[in-house]
Amino acid sequence: MSRKISWVLVASLALAGCDLTDKQDLQYDDARNPFYKQAQQDLDNNNPAAEAGDYEQALGANPKLVGAHYQLGHIYGDKLNDPIASIFHFQQYVKLAPNGDKVDEVKALIDKESQAFAAGLPNSPAQSADDYARLQADNALLKKQVEDAARTIAQLQTQLGKHHKAAATDASATAATAPVATPAAPAPAPAPVDVAQATPGAVAATATTTPPRALPLDSTNGPTATAPDSTTAPAAGPSRTYTVVKGDSIWKIAHQMYPGDTKNGVEKIQEANKDAIGGKPLKIGQVLIIPQ
Repeated sequence: MSRKISWVLVASLALAGCDLTDKQDLQYDDARNPFYKQAQQDLDNNNPAAEAGDYEQALGANPKLVGAHYQLGHIYGDKLNDPIASIFHFQQYVKLAPNGDKVDEVKALIDKESQAFAAGLPNSPAQSADDYARLQADNALLKKQVEDAARTIAQLQTQLGKHHKAAATDASATAATAPVATPAAPAPAPAPVDVAQATPGAVAATATTTPPRALPLDSTNGPTATAPDSTTAPAAGPSRTYTVVKGDSIWKIAHQMYPGDTKNGVEKIQEANKDAIGGKPLKIGQVLIIPQ
């Protein structure tokens, strides 16, 4: 009987030791943690959702694992497109390890994910630093083009004025040196012929001296000139295109492509791309038609 009790105690102590060992392993913030090992396998299998679940289970056992928070911040931000979850885990890292070796990097990533989240909101005026810098560069380029065009117009106007002045001078010189033409005396009108007394030859000679009266050209005696059709409308100007990048929205694209007229720009873009968009969210790489 005593031997049986001894075996029971040994088995109980062994199970308790295994349980203690498992709990001890769950405290590790590195590859010794079984959840971390499984997360590495899911990473190798390119399964970010399962990888995130592994680290979440590790935090369920020990919420103070800063390494798990750091990995989850990257997984949610870089792979699962969930900036809110990414910001939460990065903030937990900073809270648990304010003097950690990655704290500066994590704070910068929090700002990045915050900007990405704000820019992704519908009808949000928020823009990332890169977008703002690009708008500034575009504005500077347009300003330079306007200044170059103004200088070109001024040069052309100066050249045109010189051309007109030279033409007027040549015309005045030609008029001063040209001989004055003397108008020719009108030809005497033919004498009337008495048809009753005149000979047939005289009548014929008289008839040939009278020029025939010109008749207007119409459909019976010649072609009629056709006036050019002035009602033909000019061809419409060409449309532009825009390729969707990460963080874009219809409002953001309209704000960029139609400065000062964003609301109408949104309507134009939606109407021109209603078959492609159809109420669905924009996709990275999608090409939109931007009407003039």
